[in-house]
Amino acid sequence: MDESALSSTSPFYTLDAFNGDWASHLIPAVEDAEGGNNTTWENYIAQYDDVAQRLKSQGIKTPKSYESIQWDPATLLFTVCVEITGDGRPLPLGDRLNRERFGRFPYGNGSALTYLLEYIRPNRSITENDGQDIYDSIIDDLRMLSSGCTEQYRGHTLFESGFGGMSIQGYLSNEQVRNLRKNLATRTWTASYEEPLDGGVSDVAKHFITLLKAAERRQVGVVLRSHS
Repeated sequence: MDESALSSTSPFYTLDAFNGDWASHLIPAVEDAEGGNNTTWENYIAQYDDVAQRLKSQGIKTPKSYESIQWDPATLLFTVCVEITGDGRPLPLGDRLNRERFGRFPYGNGSALTYLLEYIRPNRSITENDGQDIYDSIIDDLRMLSSGCTEQYRGHTLFESGFGGMSIQGYLSNEQVRNLRKNLATRTWTASYEEPLDGGVSDVAKHFITLLKAAERRQVGVVLRSHS
């Protein structure tokens, strides 16, 4: 396998600070609106004035009208829910080196989390003694973050192939971030003996936990997006 060639052609993955609570309500409203039912969207905007103000700050004059928003669903979801700094830029997580090492993993589709999910295993000496629930929670959260927004809706995937090639893979709330970081710090998991990259799972976990800690300190959720 030519890993250098793979690295140059695979997507780049970014973990950003994100309001997962807003996203959990916005996504069904977008799905209904894309299906021709604007009522859910109108009710959502009426209930979340902060979202309406965020959209207005981005040039949307009538946020209550879904048809007036010309963005694709991926751009809409990211623009509304990304946590921003005082000058309006996305809130960075971790340092540049951690973000780069996490961003393009030299295996498979380039996603470090896909690799982690494929080659993480339960530590049987722990999971057989009341640790199974913790391991299962790790897997559930990893799946939600790596692919929770990539399921098909009405025959297509709403939050993929957005502006500039951006796709939203999945997200976690700030509470889920805290729980996942704590669970990954336990000994309920280990690396598969069959993993193709020596120390790959350990390396992914190290950089991923660092980013989760950064989100936990800022009390924010996270979103995984890819850029083709």
